Amino acid sequence: MQIFITIFTGIVVLISAILIVLVMLQTPRNEGFSGGAASVSGGNFRGKAGMDEILSNYTRTVAFGWFASAFILAVLNEVANR
Repeated sequence: MQIFITIFTGIVVLISAILIVLVMLQTPRNEGFSGGAASVSGGNFRGKAGMDEILSNYTRTVAFGWFASAFILAVLNEVANR
């Protein structure tokens, strides 16, 4: 059981580092409170996805993977402590 806990701990640490890098690569959206109403630049409707959209999709997928692996790690720790 301990080997699985060690493996999933490594996976969570690796995914955490990847998630941090993906979040830092995204461009900030500094529209503020009134900026969204003043100048709305809509995306392309069914057009080619931009780099921000691609990074957003990758970030969402990696975040889901992090959540799933952290949940599995928590369950393994709980089973090992019983």
